[in-house]
Amino acid sequence: MRNTILSIALAGLALYLSACASGGNSQTCEPAKASMETKKLTKDMFYKNGKFDEAAAKQAYFDMMENLGYPISDNLRENMWVSDFGLGEFPEVGMGGIFWAHENEHGVFGHEIFLLPNQMLIEHWHVAGNNLPAKNECWHARAGVSYCFGENGEDASKYPNVKVPESQKKFITVNKVTPACSKKGNVVWMGRLESRHYQIAGPEGAVVTEYGAFHSNDNNRYTNPDVKF
Repeated sequence: MRNTILSIALAGLALYLSACASGGNSQTCEPAKASMETKKLTKDMFYKNGKFDEAAAKQAYFDMMENLGYPISDNLRENMWVSDFGLGEFPEVGMGGIFWAHENEHGVFGHEIFLLPNQMLIEHWHVAGNNLPAKNECWHARAGVSYCFGENGEDASKYPNVKVPESQKKFITVNKVTPACSKKGNVVWMGRLESRHYQIAGPEGAVVTEYGAFHSNDNNRYTNPDVKF
């Protein structure tokens, strides 16, 4: 009986450590450093003659998805888009995405956000305009962890390893954070309409499903005036 109990306890400990190592519940442990981080993704890998290399950026996301065990469909390969927000700082600041659904007749919108390890989706907010209300949205991590910053949540000091890129620090206006963790399966809401927000991926990257209202990119606003999107 004693050996059986010991075996069960050791199995439970093994499962707990495995969850932590694979980016488990962000409330109990920080995600372990992922293999992609050891590749040291640098700017020169994503720019050719000063121009953003979209093909290289997409491949980096596909490599990340494979590392996270996220399925790569033909639809995704054909319709995925990438952006460095015109800042020339990919992979520190940028994102990939695909619009699964985006139609205004019934206001349906479904979007996947892709973030490389420690990559920041720039601070922004959504306003009303073009006969559309201000966009409401929430985020559901499908793989990895994304730290969702806004007006609500915990103080960012609780997550000292989640860092805003130096180039963006002077443009940050909100500093509360709620992790969207794929192991936990939680959904993080924006908080209120027109509130400013941004995301930073954990060290293994993140795939995040966004549920939101139909919107126009013309209604997006950015705290960094140099953003082009």
